Amino acid sequence: MYCVQDTLVKRNASMKVWARAAIAALAAAAGAADHAAAFAAGILQEAPALQADRRALFRAMLWDGTEEAAAARARWNELRAARGLGADDPDTREELFELEEVLREGRPLEGEVSGETAGRLEVRLADARLLPVFIATPPGYSPDRPAPVMFAMHGGPPGSEEAALRSAVGMVNVWRAAAGAAGWIIVSPAMVHVRAMGPRTDDRLPYEVLTPQQVQAVLAAVQRRYRVDPDRIVSTGISLGSNFSIGYAAAMPHRFAAIVPVSTEGDSREHLLRNLQHVPTYVLEGSQDRNIRGINGPRALRDILAYHAFDAIYREFGDRAHEGFSERYPDVLRWAAVRPRNPYPRDLLRLPHAGIMPLARRVFWIESDTRQGVVRVRAAGDNHIEIDSRWARRVTLHLNDRIVDLDRPIGITVNGERLAPRRARRAVSTAVEQVRALHDPGRVATAVMTIAMPGSGGATGRAAAFWESLAPVHPEGRLSFWEFYAVNALAERFPDIGLEGSEIELDDAIVAATGADAVAPESVGVAITRVAADGPFAATGIEAGDVLLDVGDEPFFRGRGGLQRLHAWLMRELTGVPQPYRVRLWRDGRIVTGSVELALGPYDG
Repeated sequence: MYCVQDTLVKRNASMKVWARAAIAALAAAAGAADHAAAFAAGILQEAPALQADRRALFRAMLWDGTEEAAAARARWNELRAARGLGADDPDTREELFELEEVLREGRPLEGEVSGETAGRLEVRLADARLLPVFIATPPGYSPDRPAPVMFAMHGGPPGSEEAALRSAVGMVNVWRAAAGAAGWIIVSPAMVHVRAMGPRTDDRLPYEVLTPQQVQAVLAAVQRRYRVDPDRIVSTGISLGSNFSIGYAAAMPHRFAAIVPVSTEGDSREHLLRNLQHVPTYVLEGSQDRNIRGINGPRALRDILAYHAFDAIYREFGDRAHEGFSERYPDVLRWAAVRPRNPYPRDLLRLPHAGIMPLARRVFWIESDTRQGVVRVRAAGDNHIEIDSRWARRVTLHLNDRIVDLDRPIGITVNGERLAPRRARRAVSTAVEQVRALHDPGRVATAVMTIAMPGSGGATGRAAAFWESLAPVHPEGRLSFWEFYAVNALAERFPDIGLEGSEIELDDAIVAATGADAVAPESVGVAITRVAADGPFAATGIEAGDVLLDVGDEPFFRGRGGLQRLHAWLMRELTGVPQPYRVRLWRDGRIVTGSVELALGPYDG
């Protein structure tokens, strides 16, 4: 039986009292003259009591409510100042190691759960809808010991909310014996809003996907209540759920330790699958599966992962069809148990793709300032980082001492051009901000460095050669059923942007007004020739004759599809909740900035 738990159990009052007491104790200690001298002498770490108080301060900075966390961060800055440290001075490795120890201890959990349990959470999504999530803990589960998680998704799209609930419970039940024996938590969302919104035809089955952002919300809610190992979260699913697992790995490969697609349609898009470089994959498939477009789909997935020598197992059974393969789950869990996530791989590729789930701008420890940015980064020897990139203005590196030595200057080479060595400041505050923003205590950056992409002819040629080196080797097959229907549903809800125009080169006046450093190599504008009066951009005041420079800070690039690409990425990024997008134009010799709110509309009929 499943019992209903509250969506979120509020932090009890004793936690707030604890945080205030910790901050007050540290403040009083730091205010005393003898301790102030200790700060100045840099020997705070020698005082065990003050070290314990500092850990209490770190806990408040990481886990407490907004106001108390802000007070703790302010107090931390005061303590740094008392030691004679300025805003640009780094924190020590020892302080960051201490922060990591606090992270490994884990956050205070909401509620008391231990041993074998079965429960249900209601997770509130960004659009205010509630997503039911069924959770089962293994017999030996303890809130004092992190446990791995199997994030298990059912098939579909379900025909009703009741069908989604039954399917989610079914996923828990089918994994429960193997997961219980191996010590794994099972998390299964009931995808009630993924249900079919109309009858199926050859071209239409209207439904919406469970987005990566919604999955992040579920994982954050689970981690607030259960002691989860952030480096051992594995995504699996059957049928539609298996396809979602592949989509999530290609959209946020930094989030999952591995994926286990079961009875999947697979994928033949090489650019999409190359994002699985650091996501081990275990596929279970039946040769007689008639619920997919064809067995060539999962076999293409197998062949592409094998070609690139990714960590993958593909098991296809000639006498099996579209089913669960539960007898294989113990082996799956043994396989997954020795494949924890590596949050800091030294060789990374961010490769945008045409999948319905867009690739995150930040992947592991690299971040592109554009959605289209193709970036490969390698942490080489002698504290050096090599970057190849195209279609980005800037690349941000989220660093720590596992990637480079932050006490030394860091050498940077970008598209063949060697830059002057530079330093990145190690900071407790940076780590705290990232943990709170990402809800991922296993992936911590302690320094941030942003690199502008050079626009010289040599660097641009190197970028073009880099892109050509990524040309797919394997032929792309037909789009799978699940994504074919889902993309058609998006096009139904956001059919057109209501703009027509063509690419033009940016002249010197536009570059000067924008700022040469803010213009990406190969950027172009779009000369607008028509604006639909009832289109989504009409309210911005854009007119025929304007030059559209960017939307949502996303520029246009030469030969990259112009307005068609704009429509494609907007359609995949939008939800039913209106979101503002900045729009920049060139009109009458000056830059004009406006804004537009965009959202997916209703289904037809």
